[in-house]
Order: sequence, then structure tokens, then C-alpha cells
Amino acid sequence: MNKHYWGLWSLLLAALVFFVVLSFWQDGFNVGGLEIKTASFARDMGAEPGPRHVTDADTLDANGRLPNGKHPKGWRAPMDTTAKNILFIGDSMLEGLAPRLAKYCDKNGHKLVEVIWYSSSTLCWGESARLTELINEYHPDYIFVCLGANELYVPDIKRARRPHLKKMLAEIGDIPYVWIGPPNWDEDTGINDLLKQEVDEGCFYLSANDHFERSRDGAHPTRPSAHQWMDRVIKWVVAEGAHPIRLESPGEGISRASRIVIYQPPK
Repeated sequence: MNKHYWGLWSLLLAALVFFVVLSFWQDGFNVGGLEIKTASFARDMGAEPGPRHVTDADTLDANGRLPNGKHPKGWRAPMDTTAKNILFIGDSMLEGLAPRLAKYCDKNGHKLVEVIWYSSSTLCWGESARLTELINEYHPDYIFVCLGANELYVPDIKRARRPHLKKMLAEIGDIPYVWIGPPNWDEDTGINDLLKQEVDEGCFYLSANDHFERSRDGAHPTRPSAHQWMDRVIKWVVAEGAHPIRLESPGEGISRASRIVIYQPPK
């Protein structure tokens, strides 16, 4: 190796030694008014490893849930573009909502089963086995629920209805779902707060603050207003919901569910 290369290697070695030594200075030093900061890798090599910060992602199960069974705030599944068997259950609000959802299903290749239990509530569904029976019969891989309109004035509702709501959510289990809250026409006694507390993060659509044109009874949205309501829900599912699925706009109009099941009001 000639002298030229020996000189180059000597210069590189000297620079390496300089920076290694420099890294041991704790606070750097000042040369002619110029402050030189030092590296910290030498100190870091000898430091005791600190505790690793545990995040929500460290404790999620295969379905994206925390040990308490809830999704963490802001959690979203990837967009699912496959065709779905959708079950839509609820009270009479489905009369306006389901035909519009059916139109989306036709456009996007989904199959819709619509189940209206007139005048029903979380109490009715929670005390019965109907939800489990419907799941076993139709094998949905996505569920929409619209309940709460018949519970706006229930006193002490969190105590009275929480067990029934929890039972319904347990029956749904790991099936992706969306719970559409009631379209309040008056201040409620706590049904929306209860739903926000118990329904999974990203699975509850709060309807109470939406604007509605009402039918003669003052409670149900008119059909056009209900169709707009469903449009808002679907837009939210795609943009913000925990379980987004393919729901491209079908344009105007309504359609009919593949199957419609009707239960009379509970006695």
C-alpha cells in the first residue's frame, strides 16, 4: 500500500478517534464562541434500558379489541370491499331507513335482511332470544341496529336498560355492526348517553343532533328525510366508522330488502 493510502487511512482513523472521544463530553464545549454539541451514543450504550411504553396496539386481540372488550378510541378496521350479508333490525324507524339502505346494497352487491319489530326497545330485544335466532338463521357478517326511539322518556334508563343493551351487544359479539341512535324530537332521559357508553367505539351513530323533517306524528322523519338520514349514516360508516364497508352511492331512489320480517308490537 503506497504512502498516499497510508495517509488517507491515518486521517480517517484520527477523525474516528476524535468523534468517539468527543461523544463522552456530557454538555459539549465552546471554541472561540462556537458551541459544539456532542453525540450521546457513548452514554446511551452504557445506560440502563428504560421501560417500553405500552400502547393500545400491544393489547388488542385479533378483532381489534382491548381486554375490556372495547375498541380503542380512533381504531378502524381496513376498508372491507367484499359483499356482505347485512341484517338490519329495529323499530318502526326502519320503514324509512331500510329501503334506502337496500338501494345501497343493490349497488354494492350486498344482501339485506330487514327485521322490523314495531314499538320495540332494548328491553324487548334483550328479554327475548330473537336477535340470536335471527343471527343463527341468516348468518349476517354485518349488522345495522336502529333502536332507542321508544325509550326517550324511560326514567332511570341507565339502570333499567343497561343489562338488556349489554345482552344485545353480547349476542352480536364479534360481528361488525353499526347502532343508529334515535332521531330525537325531544330531550331524552339518557338513552343516547347509555348507547354512547356501551356501544363499541366507532359503532354508534348519534342521530339526536341531526335535522329532520317530521311526519304528522311529530316523531318519525318523513320518508325523504329518513332517506337523507340513511345517507348521513352511510357516509359516516365509510369515513369514520370502525368497520367501513363498500357503500358507493347508488344515486337517488330506494329498493327492497332481499327479505323483510315483521314482528307485531310487544304486549
